[in-house]
Amino acid sequence: MDRMSQFAQSLETSIRLANRLEETMLEETRAVETRDPDQLQRLVDEKQGLVTQLEAETQRQKRWVELEQYPFTPAGVLKFFSASGDGLDLSARWTLLRDAIRRCDQLNRANGRLIERDRKRVALSLRLLTGEDETAATYDPHGRTRGAGPRSRMTSQA
Repeated sequence: MDRMSQFAQSLETSIRLANRLEETMLEETRAVETRDPDQLQRLVDEKQGLVTQLEAETQRQKRWVELEQYPFTPAGVLKFFSASGDGLDLSARWTLLRDAIRRCDQLNRANGRLIERDRKRVALSLRLLTGEDETAATYDPHGRTRGAGPRSRMTSQA
């Protein structure tokens, strides 16, 4: 099998992996939203495995492009495809891969924001429950606000 055939096969593998990564990240979003830590951990492990496989394929593709004396850049890869004689098909497949990777990056950022929002919510809840939030105000029997201070009791003591 020549290099271009190997590259094309690797490209198809990368597209399959990227699509599976995108599906996994959508499932990850649902796991975060439903607060399912067991499912989330399973998906994080799966995601890491897919990323590792995708990185290995990318390294193979990089080697093939550089063996033909092209830089592994968007312009270099397009020149590599043009020189192959089958550039249009490979270029279209490469665009599919890049689009899938871009969507995965967006999902990863969105999931990170969801997780951080939930982490902050849990941290605030814990501070309120333990009486450690100095900015939290409570109300006295007359309806006036009273800041958390030495006279305040922790919720767990109430």
